[in-house]
Amino acid sequence: MRKNSVWIARFMCLMGVMLVLVGARIGYTGLFWNSGLEGLSVPNGAVFETTEFGDRLDFDGDMGDVDNVMRQLRAIEVRRENLDDGLVIIYAVSNRLNDRTQERWGEFNVMIAVRGDRIAVGYPVLNGSF
Repeated sequence: MRKNSVWIARFMCLMGVMLVLVGARIGYTGLFWNSGLEGLSVPNGAVFETTEFGDRLDFDGDMGDVDNVMRQLRAIEVRRENLDDGLVIIYAVSNRLNDRTQERWGEFNVMIAVRGDRIAVGYPVLNGSF
């Protein structure tokens, strides 16, 4: 009888550890592990495209919309470039997205370009013109 209770206790401990690990993962990244930009809440008229390079989302907006996208992705800005022609490029990392790109200054998986009221969001990188 005692031997069975030891195995039951071990099993219960193992189940408890597994539940804690799953709960920590859900708490850190959200309930669903997203693999792209599809499903983000952005202004009407957004154009979503998936290519062999990743996802791209283009829409009209302002820096408040950029903050909204960053908040939805739980992304943390790692670098910002302000170019002379008014283009702002933001590199961020989100644990809700899988792929990452490594540069010598760090890694990122979200790239956002803002020029005037035009916004382009790319995952894991932004390809093409913007």
